[in-house]
Amino acid sequence: MLPRRAVLSSTVLAACATAGPRPDLAPLSREAVLVAAESWHTDLCLPAASVATGPLAPLGRHAPAAAAFAFGFGLEAWMRAARPGSGEALAAMAGGPAVVVARAVPGPLPPPGAEESVALRVPEGGLAAIQAFILAQLDGPPPAAPPGGAWLLLASSRRYSLDFTCNTWVMAGLAAAGLPVPVAGIRFRGESMRAVRTEATRQATAG
Repeated sequence: MLPRRAVLSSTVLAACATAGPRPDLAPLSREAVLVAAESWHTDLCLPAASVATGPLAPLGRHAPAAAAFAFGFGLEAWMRAARPGSGEALAAMAGGPAVVVARAVPGPLPPPGAEESVALRVPEGGLAAIQAFILAQLDGPPPAAPPGGAWLLLASSRRYSLDFTCNTWVMAGLAAAGLPVPVAGIRFRGESMRAVRTEATRQATAG
């Protein structure tokens, strides 16, 4: 979920899973996705040029000046609450309907507010695969995103749960792009960013 709407980490325990090397990995292209983290939340950030020609192209209709688009995932009740509190936190523990969140990023990446970010190269067609992963979860075609960087909340067919949080969602998107990252067992920002940094090191070593 978004940074100010995250569930307290003390509510659950999770083990960090790591991915081992695979001999069948597709060659990496020059395409790259940025994983940005703030508070307990992580997002997938895609270049605007790739979105403009991909499955999520309608998002850019009203944001022609966007440099990138950021995508995330969260519990709908929490995301739509004006001031999320303990009630929403308890609802997050129980899980429920979720939303995919999207926003146009007007300036260069990382997006405003990001506390850390890691860029990962993806196999050819990986960015389109991430967009297809996102599109498959939407209840209907994506509308145009607000040009000013406001978050757009889109109903998701995937439910939020403690076993599938915003951080699990980001890893699932990276896996859809063909990267050898763990998905099961990833719940918190620390786990997801640790796995992302491991993949970045693998890519740097592989050349």
